[in-house]
Amino acid sequence: MSSASVFSLAVLSLAFVGAAPEVAWSAPQWQNQADGVDPDRPGGVLLWIAEAKKFLWVGPSDPERPKPCIREFVPPAGQWRDFGPPKPPGKAFHPYYQAVLDPASASVFCLSAENVLYRLNLNEKTWSALPAAPELQGLSWPVMATDGAGTIVVVGADKKADNLGWSRTAVYDIAAEKWRLLPLPADDAVRTHRQRVALKEALITLGGHIRLAWYQDPAGEGSPQERRALADECQAAAKMDQAGELAKAELPAAGGLIERKQLLDALKAVRAMQEKVERVDEADYPVPCSRRNSPLACDASSKTYVLFGGDHEDYLMNDTWVLDLAKGWRRIEPKGAPSPRAGHALISLPGGGVALYEGYLQNTGIDYGSRSYTHVEPIQLWRYDVAAQRWDALGAWPAPKKETDGVPPLLGHFYDYSCQYYSPPALAAGPGGKVFLAAQPGRVWFLPHKKFPARVWTLDLGAAKPDPAVTEQLAAAPNQRLSRGKLFCADFCEVVDAPKPTGLDALPENVWVRLPDPPRNPLYGCRQRDWGTAVWDSDREQILHWGGGHCVRSPSTVAHYSPAGGRIVEGFDADEPYNTSGGGGYDSSILNRPWNGVHNYNHYCYDPKCKLLVSGRGYLYDPARMDWLRMERMALPYEFNWGSTVLEASPHGAVAWARKKNSDWAGLWIYDRQAGWSDLEPKGMDRLFPPYCDAHGMVYDSKRDRMILGGVGAKYATVGTGELLSFNFKTRRIEKITPANLPAGRARNFREMAYIDHADWVLIGSHLRVGNKEKGKPYTRVYDCSTNEYFLLDAGEAADGHSCGWMYDAKRKLAFVISHRGQVWAMKINPATAKRLETAQ
Repeated sequence: MSSASVFSLAVLSLAFVGAAPEVAWSAPQWQNQADGVDPDRPGGVLLWIAEAKKFLWVGPSDPERPKPCIREFVPPAGQWRDFGPPKPPGKAFHPYYQAVLDPASASVFCLSAENVLYRLNLNEKTWSALPAAPELQGLSWPVMATDGAGTIVVVGADKKADNLGWSRTAVYDIAAEKWRLLPLPADDAVRTHRQRVALKEALITLGGHIRLAWYQDPAGEGSPQERRALADECQAAAKMDQAGELAKAELPAAGGLIERKQLLDALKAVRAMQEKVERVDEADYPVPCSRRNSPLACDASSKTYVLFGGDHEDYLMNDTWVLDLAKGWRRIEPKGAPSPRAGHALISLPGGGVALYEGYLQNTGIDYGSRSYTHVEPIQLWRYDVAAQRWDALGAWPAPKKETDGVPPLLGHFYDYSCQYYSPPALAAGPGGKVFLAAQPGRVWFLPHKKFPARVWTLDLGAAKPDPAVTEQLAAAPNQRLSRGKLFCADFCEVVDAPKPTGLDALPENVWVRLPDPPRNPLYGCRQRDWGTAVWDSDREQILHWGGGHCVRSPSTVAHYSPAGGRIVEGFDADEPYNTSGGGGYDSSILNRPWNGVHNYNHYCYDPKCKLLVSGRGYLYDPARMDWLRMERMALPYEFNWGSTVLEASPHGAVAWARKKNSDWAGLWIYDRQAGWSDLEPKGMDRLFPPYCDAHGMVYDSKRDRMILGGVGAKYATVGTGELLSFNFKTRRIEKITPANLPAGRARNFREMAYIDHADWVLIGSHLRVGNKEKGKPYTRVYDCSTNEYFLLDAGEAADGHSCGWMYDAKRKLAFVISHRGQVWAMKINPATAKRLETAQ
């Protein structure tokens, strides 16, 4: 298929999925055969052992599930029983999409979630771990299939920087016990791909720079200097390799829009160019692009592997790929295909072809606590004919409303504490041309069938014929992207509506003032930024806000707020980690953008030395291009832990206060872009305690060239003593500070600390309240560095505590606070007119 034809396909919106006219759905004749396997152990794989005439169900295990994770079932009406062996020798074991049976060696192989290949000897009932394979390192969301003749194929998202965006295919010869990588295509194809990637990255940078100039100017025009620089950037991009083919007319046109002060139109044009480059490049990909929750199956008749659709995390796909190990990957162009989805079951059929069952969609709901996914409905069963290159629907039916409706319920669901792993339907081909489904209705609170019993269902595929009417109704054009739209997309904030004036030049002194809401605010409902900080980009005069977790999403998107422009924007469409408490699997997205881990607490800062946002987990974000740098995770000299890591800015570089590796005690490290992290080797304190979540904070005191560490004596839900620590950059010594008026400084949350340079104060983002702890009258806590004492300001209300960020704008001599919902306060601080209070009035 030509590049142009792929690019011509429209991007879908989830709002329109399932809006087809009414049709008489036809359900295959499912038979309810037996009781099911343990419903409280999701994520299992069903395997048919023909020689033994029984099924094995291989389920997950972890410290919370210590019992044996393998059960067996003998059809037609047998009962489940434990197979016997203990769990594999790893910390956690998640076999979905990653477990296969090799009949010749009487073994089950499972890759699990650790990129370690485990082998279960079925005769001896023992597990063993194969040696670590370099071919699997840096691989995310791997899936696995076998040809049943001694070969295993693994496909996963490649996280290596020079291959980012492509999947990687590794092949294992069971008899020889050797791995090999499917070779990359010819050098010219690789070179073309990397040139297009470079062009796409340049367009992302250009788009970020245009967005920055537009959103910081209330008029949306940018300054003459900014427009000249942007026009020059358009000209430079037009000279790049591949630009002549893909953006010959578009880049000069965007430059013209910029010169005419039409920055928003230019931004939209550059984004369209970026997507065009992506689509043209993907159309020519010699391998599938990176994805997650897209199973692999082998066609028994041709020994051809089939891959369909999957989750790009910011959209879903419905492309069809086949792999011949002698010829490589090939994208198929069927007349129609199942609609975009991920999380489906895909199994090999004994008579040839593969069957696809069920799947999930990204949920468009935006309310707080709303689920991140929903199911493809009606429930669908498809068959793909490899030789004919054709998808046929074998049936579709609405989800049952009661147990006696005669069809299986919806089954697929995310599971585990952070819900980053997926439990697809446990489907397998068995004897007599039948498929068997070990139905485990998910016990997730929002699933409609969570109380249905676990059952074994069977379906005679020989009697299941293609249904042309259902196929016509449900088939979609191939190679589509299905996006959520709404506030999940960056263009949600890019509207012509003028922001209200923020009035920064007319603020009253020493009082918090709530600034007007921006025209569009994506920090709402499931996208608000719970339990984390926000930081000040002193070079571009903007607030950077990245966070999530708890009952909201934890994507990699960073929100930008301009106090001068009065707008909030994001640099790219939100990716979806499907979590409920932070994380998202493999630490970062398939494009190596880091997930928000549990919560972001104080895990990042803006580093004025390298002019980047530095994540304590080992990633770098460029606030000018509004995207993460395409890099592999940096090595860390400290132990990153979500509950005991604090990062803060200094002119020397970002400073990390974190736990030492293999220790209960903490240290201090400093970041340099060239040298990486290095130990500050603090003196004067034998043992520095580690910080905890919101209880501890750190800030740079520019007049004394020191870091001030707050929260001495504080623990979870425990108020500290009010004492502070200081680290002097010149002497490298840590010393304890005991300020006067300690009661005013005894705060529960010391995480937010803002040094006010012109006043020589530190604002502490945890109010002292009189009366009700949440709604009582607030007083702002202040530490005066020059007099070494605490005092209070009757400055009114502003967001404080665990879900906000406090910071200082040295140019305007203003303090800012932003809440988890994007509400912003400002205070003009004048120490000469401030009324200092020793206690609350």
